[in-house]
Amino acid sequence: MKNSLLGLKKKYFDADLPTEVKIYNGMHMIAVVALLMSTILIRIFFPTMRAFLIAVATAAAALYTLYVGNINGKYELHALIMSFILNIVFFPMIYFEYGKISYCIPVYFIFGLLYNVLLLSRKWAFIVTFIDIIFYIILLYGGEVMFSMRDNMANETIMDYLAVFVGILITSLSCGAAIRFRMYVNRVEEENLEKLHVEAMNAYVSMDIFLVNMSHEIRTPMNAIIGTIDLLLDQDVNDHVKECVYNILNSSNALLSLTDEVMDLSKTGSQEIVLNRSRFDLSKLLMEIINMSSVRLMDSQVRFFVEIDESLPRYLYGDGPRLRQVFINILNNAVKYTKEGRIILRVSGEEGDENEIILKAEVEDTGIGIKSENIPHLFELYKRIDLTEDGLNAVEGTGLGLAICKEIIEKMDGRITVKSSYHVGSNFGFNVPMQIDDKAKIVDVGNTDLYSVLIYVGDDEECLVLKRILDDLHVYYEVAPDKRTFESSVMNSSYSHIFVSAQMYYGDMRFLENELTKENLVIIASLNESISINKVGYVMTRPLHALNVSSVLLNNDSTYAREVVNKGGFTCPNATILVVDDNLTNLNVASGILRKYKATVLTALSGKEGLDVLRKQHIDIVFLDYMMPEMNGIDTLEAIRSMRDRSVAGLPVVALTANVINGAREMFMEAGFNDFISKPIEIDRLEKSLRTLLPKELLVY
Repeated sequence: MKNSLLGLKKKYFDADLPTEVKIYNGMHMIAVVALLMSTILIRIFFPTMRAFLIAVATAAAALYTLYVGNINGKYELHALIMSFILNIVFFPMIYFEYGKISYCIPVYFIFGLLYNVLLLSRKWAFIVTFIDIIFYIILLYGGEVMFSMRDNMANETIMDYLAVFVGILITSLSCGAAIRFRMYVNRVEEENLEKLHVEAMNAYVSMDIFLVNMSHEIRTPMNAIIGTIDLLLDQDVNDHVKECVYNILNSSNALLSLTDEVMDLSKTGSQEIVLNRSRFDLSKLLMEIINMSSVRLMDSQVRFFVEIDESLPRYLYGDGPRLRQVFINILNNAVKYTKEGRIILRVSGEEGDENEIILKAEVEDTGIGIKSENIPHLFELYKRIDLTEDGLNAVEGTGLGLAICKEIIEKMDGRITVKSSYHVGSNFGFNVPMQIDDKAKIVDVGNTDLYSVLIYVGDDEECLVLKRILDDLHVYYEVAPDKRTFESSVMNSSYSHIFVSAQMYYGDMRFLENELTKENLVIIASLNESISINKVGYVMTRPLHALNVSSVLLNNDSTYAREVVNKGGFTCPNATILVVDDNLTNLNVASGILRKYKATVLTALSGKEGLDVLRKQHIDIVFLDYMMPEMNGIDTLEAIRSMRDRSVAGLPVVALTANVINGAREMFMEAGFNDFISKPIEIDRLEKSLRTLLPKELLVY
């Protein structure tokens, strides 16, 4: 029954139907219900079969015109038919059938008039109403009046009837005109709204085109920069050069993050932020955002602290890039509005449902804070809080960051919160459920009996941070409060690692160079400090946290530099790969990355040149840029798929593009590409394509 009513509502009163159609259906349904009820009343009070049959036949006519009008769309024609049935047939017959009761005529007339006004065009409404008026005057005067005169009814009584009729006529016409005018105003408003909607859609399409072009123009050079940095980091360079190069990488990623924020204009505008869930490494994600924020704080007086729960799972299943975007936006706000004091990032978790964790993050700062009246507006699109009183009216930003963060977190079924005190500081946090993909912990230093640490730092707060981290890792340590104690401890005891702040190192460098033999020297320095170590050791940049401390304890290579080929990875020495891109620098970058897998890499600077290579050479996989002159990526793909040689036509082709606008991936996959990689090229995505699309016999593990 409920489904039937919902189906009826959908068919006859759907929101997309024009107002006139909904009025037509509503009036007819009211008529049907009223007529069916009148049949019951007729049977009760006037048990005449003829009146009953008249009412049933009229109800059937109303149902028929309702149904047929919606089938063929000729609503006014069927409204006209029904108007004549009601006013010229049904009401007069009922009038005579019920003994010619005169005071019923105004009721009949009002209903008929409203039906005409609401359902007929202006011309037909006037015509039919005029006919009805003449008809009812004749009916009243020629029927009831003549009948009354035969009974010697007084002339005054006749005039009373006519006065009542004229009054009803004037009132009905006034009501009908008012209703008609209101309908006209509604129609004009709907037309204006439709016009505004069309204009908005045109503006939205124009913005989409602009964003696609901007995405390409920014991401194309960024691909060259980040790709070249990846190649440089894989070279045998000293720690100082590697540190400087990684600073460039962090700054590039920060710029790319801002670009992604602007790209989300289209997704937020259409309310189509879509989550792409996959396995991701939480430790890698956190290292990236910590390093980005450290770069931005490099020349400021703000101290940056990080607290990471070492019991968190390392591998989660969810939308890692989106989560990264939320972290970056919230941290960027803290950096922008904090000129002195500190920023603290806390990341922890609590058990959720089966195989699930509630990831909890919190960013606390001692910035300018937010007035209480402005807090409700923080998550509005394009909302920029007026900070002229604080001299910060020129702070950079789009006004999109927090609005997008809120939408992403809510898409993930999480919750974002904010607490702030003006001129004291702010605290932004979010909780979001995440699936655990692997039980491995984010920090695992193995057998803690292998470690003994000596701490020699001049900053009490930094010493407390390092002690807390080592306590959480259950690693034994000692603290040297002064130079004399430090030198004595080094000479008389054995340690696996010695943690020394940069200023302490330079104050005791000669002693350390002479005395250290097998210990691992770890120098704690700021990101922009250049450290020269003559003996084996590590430079651990601030902020200190469980991830970089554990990495040093395990004697891992610097986790600041992403590995080009993951450990335990693969090569494909017998594979031949074709890369097609009209930008020579990007072509060289992609080729350089692919050669790390020992593959034979061929290149082409245009779609036409790429087709020539395919005709002459055996190729196993093609990486194809999209935005190229003459033949774009889709045109080139169509030419490949139409080749006579079926082994070439069926080759796996990967779209390599700077177009990351909403729906881009779906567009390329529908066009026939086997995979989609956005620029700048992510090594993990490239590896996944090679693993998935290359024949298994070409992969060497």
